[in-house]
Amino acid sequence: MLYLLITYLIFIVLFIVYSIMGVYHLWRFGYVGDLTKPVIIIYSVFTTTIIVVSLILILTRSWPASISLT
Repeated sequence: MLYLLITYLIFIVLFIVYSIMGVYHLWRFGYVGDLTKPVIIIYSVFTTTIIVVSLILILTRSWPASISLT
C-alpha cells in the first residue's frame, strides 16, 4: 500500500508542475479579450479542489504502521 501512496504523491507533484506550465503558457500566450482568465481560474479551482479532497481522504485513512511483505 505504501508503494501506491508514493506513486500517487509523485503523480500529484508531476501534475502540479505540468499544470503550472500550462497555466503559464495560457496566461502568456492566450488571446487578449478571450476567456483566458476565467478558464485559468476555473481550472485552478477545480484541480485544487480535487487534489485537496483526495489528500484529505488519504490523510484521514488509518494506514498500517508496519509494512507487510506477505
